[in-house]
Amino acid sequence: MEKYELLYIIAAKFTDAEIEALMEKIKGLVTSAGGNVTEMHNLGRRKLAYPINHVRNGNYVLAYFSAEAAALAKLNEMLRLSADILRHIIVTKSPYLTKIPSFAELTEIRRDDDETPRPRQMAPVQQVPAVKVAPVSMEDLDKKLNQILTEEVL
Repeated sequence: MEKYELLYIIAAKFTDAEIEALMEKIKGLVTSAGGNVTEMHNLGRRKLAYPINHVRNGNYVLAYFSAEAAALAKLNEMLRLSADILRHIIVTKSPYLTKIPSFAELTEIRRDDDETPRPRQMAPVQQVPAVKVAPVSMEDLDKKLNQILTEEVL
C-alpha cells in the first residue's frame, strides 16, 4: 500500500461541529474506497486566493492515508462529486516530511482582520554623480565612424 496525503478545502459557512462531521464523512469515504486514514489535521480557516463557487474563505484539512493505487480513482471521483468540498488534491506522501505544516506558524501571511498596511522596506537611493561630457563636433564623429568602418574585422 502506498502512502498518500489528501488536502481539501471545506467552505467556511460550516460550524466547527459540522466541520468535524465532514472530516469523519471524508474519513469514511477513504475507508470505503479501500484506504486507511492514519492522521487527520484541521489546518484552520484561511482566505482563498480567488473565489471558488462564490466562496471566499475555507477550512483546510490535511489527511494522511494509505491505499492501493487502484482505489485512488474511486476516491478522487467521490471527492469531486461531494458538494461540501470546494477543492481537493491527492499526492504521494513525502518520506522526508517530518512536521505537519501549520498556517498559524507562518508569520508572513496577513490575517483577514489585519487592515493596517505593512511598511514597505525600500532600498536606499544612491546618488550617482553627473558625468560631464565634452561636446563632440560632427567632423570628429565622421572621422571616428570612417576609422571604425575601414578597420578589418577579425
